[in-house]
Amino acid sequence: MVAGGVARPEVVLRGRAELGDPAGRVRRNVYQSARGLEPAEAAVLVEAAERIAAERAAAALERTVREATDEGAVVRSCAVVVGAFAGARLESILASHALAHAAEGRLYQGALLQGAESRGLDTIAVPKRSIWEQGESALGIGRDELQHWIDQLRREVGPPWAQDQKLAALAAWIALARSPLEL
Repeated sequence: MVAGGVARPEVVLRGRAELGDPAGRVRRNVYQSARGLEPAEAAVLVEAAERIAAERAAAALERTVREATDEGAVVRSCAVVVGAFAGARLESILASHALAHAAEGRLYQGALLQGAESRGLDTIAVPKRSIWEQGESALGIGRDELQHWIDQLRREVGPPWAQDQKLAALAAWIALARSPLEL
């Protein structure tokens, strides 16, 4: 979560939400698990994973917003980095290892966006493929400067600072720039 000025936001909260089944009955990689099942059985398994992910995302967002509020921040929006997967029929997904991975990513991304919407937050799905260009456009600065800022954050927040954390920070910065200011 980033806050402050758009010119130089700061990371105010950082965490990871686990959206899979905590009991382990439905595996996190549900589409891969469903590949050997009959279509009806696979559909039930995927629907269970979607339901669990939605519940866990809503709970994680509730905790995050509460923690931010306790720190004096106002949460207005939620940005989620999304892949290019546009969807396909379940049978097609189950027939392709690559589509199964893409669908799993989209399942969890969708759960986060749905959870944010249910909390009344503005949601922004930022395509991973164009995130740097969107950052340039939303923030009015060049890619080199964007990358420099993201790299500097590692020194401020410490490890881990892998690609997913970098892109999440950039997506949050984009959301901050797009968020209407309260008067």
